[in-house]
Amino acid sequence: MMRTVRVEKFESLILYVSSLAKARAFYADLLGLAVLFEDEIIAVVGNGTDRIVLHRDDRGHDERGIFPAGHAAALRFTVSDPDACEQDAARQGAPVLWQTQEASWGRFVVLADPDGRPVVLAKMHV
Repeated sequence: MMRTVRVEKFESLILYVSSLAKARAFYADLLGLAVLFEDEIIAVVGNGTDRIVLHRDDRGHDERGIFPAGHAAALRFTVSDPDACEQDAARQGAPVLWQTQEASWGRFVVLADPDGRPVVLAKMHV
């Protein structure tokens, strides 16, 4: 009989980043996520239950190194006004990949983080 691995809860998303400083500025300063922990290798942003670990892609915490960088991921955050978010991001020089638009599931804008990953800011209808 095969035993099933059972996870208890989602803990965090790990993003390997080319510049920890630029990633921290984007996620903490531009998007306003709280910095929960940081050292010279990682910065953890979010809140107690929803966290993103920004991890340098050139160095690990020990001799085992890191996972390969460049794995694609897209993040989606809930916002109350995607149009205002697009304007704020453009004022601060953040790349806008897709301008604010309406979809069947909500209204959204897509920004690019410093490594080019899509970051969706959406007001969900569902």
